[in-house]
Amino acid sequence: MQAEINTKVQEAVTEAERLAKMNAEQKAQYEREKKEKEIADREAAITKRELMATAKEQLAEKGLPISLADVLNYASAEECSASIEAVGKAFQEAVEKAVNDRLSGGKPPKKAGDKAAYTMEQIKNMSTAEINQNWEAVQAAMQAGK
Repeated sequence: MQAEINTKVQEAVTEAERLAKMNAEQKAQYEREKKEKEIADREAAITKRELMATAKEQLAEKGLPISLADVLNYASAEECSASIEAVGKAFQEAVEKAVNDRLSGGKPPKKAGDKAAYTMEQIKNMSTAEINQNWEAVQAAMQAGK
């Protein structure tokens, strides 16, 4: 904080020294250029805010997180649109890759019908509760005639 204050004081002193060395015409031109720069900076800030608002709307329409607006290029409307497309494409690819990785990771869960096939001897030794619990596998074994 103190460093910021010192910097601003130094800038003000430098500007005052520069103005002291100028004649009236040079001072007027300097002030005019300074005001033009301030106006251009304000216009750039307003344009950036407008582009950011538009970009957030476009991101929302495309179903993308609005937080991606922080990484977009706001130099111009065309560059902003191009960066929305690029960021959107990269985000979709990353999501797709993450989903595919999750889907392909690990063995698929076994279905109830994937249990080992029973022989007729095993079925004869089962209780009624075991037969009911494994009914599909028992039926498949009986149809196969094991």
